[in-house]
Amino acid sequence: MNKLRFYLTSPLVILVVIVALMFAMNLLVLGEQWQWGHNVFLLGICSFVIVYILASFMLCGGVFNIYSMEVGDADAPRLLVFCYWCLSFLGLVLSCYRIYRFGINGPLEGGVLFNLRYVYIWGHESNYGAQHFSLFALCLALYYAQKKRILLCIVASAIYLISALSLAERTSVLFLFVSVVYTLFYIGWVKLKGLLVFFALLVLIFCIIAVATGRAGGEKGFDFLYSYFGYAVTALSTWMDGQAGKGCADLILGKVVDILSLGLYSCVPFDVGFADDDFNVLTYASSPYLAGGVGAVIISMAVLGGWYACLRRLACLHGGYFLAMLSCYVYALVMVFYAWQFSLTTYVYVGLILLPLFYRQRSRPTEPELNQGL
Repeated sequence: MNKLRFYLTSPLVILVVIVALMFAMNLLVLGEQWQWGHNVFLLGICSFVIVYILASFMLCGGVFNIYSMEVGDADAPRLLVFCYWCLSFLGLVLSCYRIYRFGINGPLEGGVLFNLRYVYIWGHESNYGAQHFSLFALCLALYYAQKKRILLCIVASAIYLISALSLAERTSVLFLFVSVVYTLFYIGWVKLKGLLVFFALLVLIFCIIAVATGRAGGEKGFDFLYSYFGYAVTALSTWMDGQAGKGCADLILGKVVDILSLGLYSCVPFDVGFADDDFNVLTYASSPYLAGGVGAVIISMAVLGGWYACLRRLACLHGGYFLAMLSCYVYALVMVFYAWQFSLTTYVYVGLILLPLFYRQRSRPTEPELNQGL
């Protein structure tokens, strides 16, 4: 791995870049004022950065080594891969059926994606398990990305993309793009120019979904892109100040709390009180802040800083499974401007599905090429 890719694939660098762009959008483009929410947001980010750096030094013995990424030359068993493809195509069939039933023959006249979004958010219609089956396609895409078998990676990615579109869900589309493109860039198949092409395609898909689902800002045109990326930290100040300490651990840990407590733990959902036409994006800091105030934001982000440092180290040394998992978790860093995305059970499902694909792989790290990197 060359020095530039090593830096650009660092979770620390990705987080700092996203935060810098978010604040530039908030303060310069949107012209917002520095408020209480900006301080809370930055406290959490600083906590992550400090612990990440300290953990990296401890894991690397005080020196950051850059290794060539190796994924091993062993392939997953053919029967296993075949089963994964079958489950992926099952998810594709279910997604297409959902598009036909609720999109094309939907209850409203706003178009296919508008109907799909409506029945998903307000209609509470079943997705028939399509999203769970589509995770097998996502894992296949990550597997083939490391193998540099691009055609199969594209096919698997397309299956997952159709599943995301069956819900008209932009975050799932972003999850796919971030994880797969991160892997391709990490192993050197995609260059910087390629990243720009992927980014442009992603923005185009976002715009199509936003327009089709009536989320493009009405008469303001595509100004929603600025607000979507930059306004959330102001919204944090608007609705969160003084509402901390609700004690809901599942706001941070998600369904993991229910699993660990064997269903005994319960938490009454907390209603922030949005009006129907209010902006409801509150950044990553809202969930831990509601759970335990500013301290919960700092502690939770500190723990995550250590976790990402460990995962990054394992990815550099062993690639394979750990690189695939890091690629998925990078999505949560990209989404710090939007909401708390670290506790999604999707990571648990993906981690379990990926394990058999990479079980036979053995990493072969080379001698350090460069020193003094992060």
